[in-house]
Amino acid sequence: VCVRGTPVELTKREFDLLHYLLENKGLVLSRETILEKVWGFDFEGETNAVDVYVRFLRGKIDEVFGLKLITTVRGVGYVIRDEI
Repeated sequence: VCVRGTPVELTKREFDLLHYLLENKGLVLSRETILEKVWGFDFEGETNAVDVYVRFLRGKIDEVFGLKLITTVRGVGYVIRDEI
């Protein structure tokens, strides 16, 4: 992935999560939906896995480039807004 022309190294799971969020830009996605679509139907972990990976993405993108790419919708999930 490149941000502002600079390569950002992501794990496969980080990439899959970012890709899914970008495909659904503007839509608020629940943690459960994200788990189902990114981790798969057979994933038996906790929904906080999504929170952990969002934190990883924020550390690699938001903090480095001064962005607010992924927005938390309290009590619901996450969204990437259209204005990015």
